[in-house]
Amino acid sequence: MGHHHSRRSVLKAIGATATLSGVAGTVGARGGPSTARYAAFNVVDLGTGQVQESGDEQAEAAARIVQEVDPDVLVVNELANNIQEATVDDGVPTDRTNVEAFVENYLSVPQEKNLEGIEYEYTLQPESNTGVLPEEEYDFNKDGEAGARPGDAFGFGEYPGQYAFGIASKFPFDEDAIRSFQEFLWADMPDNLIPLEGEEGVDEDGIYLTEDELDVYRLSSKTHIDVPFDVDGDTVHGLFSHPTPAAFDFENNFNGRWNHDENRFWADYVAGAEYIYDDSGTDGGINDDASYVLLGDMNAGPGDEPLDPATEFFVENDDFNTRNLPTSPGGAQLGNQYATADFGDGGSKVDWALPSPDLSLHSSSVVWPSSDANKRGLSDDVEDASDHRLVWADIAAK
Repeated sequence: MGHHHSRRSVLKAIGATATLSGVAGTVGARGGPSTARYAAFNVVDLGTGQVQESGDEQAEAAARIVQEVDPDVLVVNELANNIQEATVDDGVPTDRTNVEAFVENYLSVPQEKNLEGIEYEYTLQPESNTGVLPEEEYDFNKDGEAGARPGDAFGFGEYPGQYAFGIASKFPFDEDAIRSFQEFLWADMPDNLIPLEGEEGVDEDGIYLTEDELDVYRLSSKTHIDVPFDVDGDTVHGLFSHPTPAAFDFENNFNGRWNHDENRFWADYVAGAEYIYDDSGTDGGINDDASYVLLGDMNAGPGDEPLDPATEFFVENDDFNTRNLPTSPGGAQLGNQYATADFGDGGSKVDWALPSPDLSLHSSSVVWPSSDANKRGLSDDVEDASDHRLVWADIAAK
């Protein structure tokens, strides 16, 4: 399907955009009382043992960065799901979720004397496909051993819930209206890019799916989830996911194809695709008049070869407002002002905060100071927290 022109094109005229990146890649004042700040931060394999107790250096550094930004809605990618982890380890605490623990032990506690703690009243820790094995044993990664983590799980993980994500919000959300797509089958996406055993061009030495595996293999490597937030009386849908990296495989570009279709899912969802179904059995995409913000590490950036899903499904898609993408001094210093992670040649843009075209983008940035502007030691914490950088955007509802 084409994405350059859509039913939402006319809405582009509604939302005025002015993007401010900030000298140090930090933040200024919000655009107004009706403006909410959304942020995405991949904190890289932040585990249960780190967040359930105080004193972890990585968690402290990450919390300090979040407090600098003070977002209203935050997604933390690669935050382990301890409830799932406890299904294979009796020693894992389950009195509170890891995102609740991260809020209580770190985000609510000032990490610098000039900062204030953030009280997130509402949290959500969705289940993840990472480390979750199907009921029957399959050799998904074609290493000759069926039913073994991490490669034969629905999503790569040494245990259930590794590399999951958590959501923290100052705004309430309607739990009954949440739509999750954890169990949606990849094969149920029309015109998917699955490398299928026996098809022309599919190498037997690479990773592929068999006909039997098509019946169980899930599209989402973690989960795709739509969370409707009540933002000062307006409903804004947070669209969260963390597609698999388009790397770490061999012939057939299995992970690249998978990443492509995981990202394509959101483009189809906001376009109202009828083929989509959620975990409760409800069919179809989002409503035509819905407002939404896409948030998370999509493991895809403009120009990424060979499939480049970010350009097709985000940048050149009228269903998302990408007229001004956030920048940072640190990324510019590496040669890519739009970079959100310090890996790759000159950094990589993989983390996104994209509003629907009816919303107004007031300002946005990537928290990445240049090396010669170590504001209050922020550069050190940026390095200690993750190889990703927090991305934020101030977005006003209708």
